[in-house]
Amino acid sequence: MKMISKFAILPALLIGLASVAYADTVTLNSSGCTGATSSCTNGKLAYLGTAPLNAGYATNLVAPASIGNTTNLKSYNVDSNGVWTNAISGTNWVSNNAGAGPAGGPSPDGTVVDPNDFYYYQTTFSAVGGTYYGTLSVMADDTAQVLLNGVVIMNFGQIGADNHCSANEPNCTVVDTYTFTGIGDLTLLAGTNTLEIINAQTGLSAAGVDFSMNLTKTPEPSSLLLLGSGLLGLAMLVFWKGKANRLALHS
Repeated sequence: MKMISKFAILPALLIGLASVAYADTVTLNSSGCTGATSSCTNGKLAYLGTAPLNAGYATNLVAPASIGNTTNLKSYNVDSNGVWTNAISGTNWVSNNAGAGPAGGPSPDGTVVDPNDFYYYQTTFSAVGGTYYGTLSVMADDTAQVLLNGVVIMNFGQIGADNHCSANEPNCTVVDTYTFTGIGDLTLLAGTNTLEIINAQTGLSAAGVDFSMNLTKTPEPSSLLLLGSGLLGLAMLVFWKGKANRLALHS
């Protein structure tokens, strides 16, 4: 009976070891946020303001670090309404402009013209920290750059043929997905992390962004060693238990 109890405990122990090895996942799905930046978390995008397009932006977009215009800081969940393709599953298109839909609600209909500028959005999220793997999917009108804790992880596409939007602007029909392998190419801080999306509007039309991020912490070598040791211990216990049973049968 004691041996049965031990075998019952071992699977739970191994599940615990596995949970240590894979201890954290991060899922962010875009939506608008009308509060202060500090309260816009887990994918809710706070609109931070705008900055003028740089000279030569048609061939080389370079967003300034400082934001020039910080008025009317409010972001909206907006419908595609024929201006953009449908949002990524589980997300919302987000814009600084509620648009001018038939009912005056948050639904751009193509009649709203946003000036040619950089539009800045930001959200924060918590993580255990370390190296992560997974995907980041982005759509934007016209194109977008994504920064994680101030480091660029997705750059602007080419205007008119960019990766974050179709060439037939402003109708965004292509989801651009970046895959992070977890081999040192994406590192999160322990605690609060900041994700920033800079949307470049170059075609004098409705501006907006849409994103989804799904990340899993890469197992640390020490955690894998712990898990491997547990599996080895279980295998040895099963082996010796089986050997003891065989000896008992032949005695």
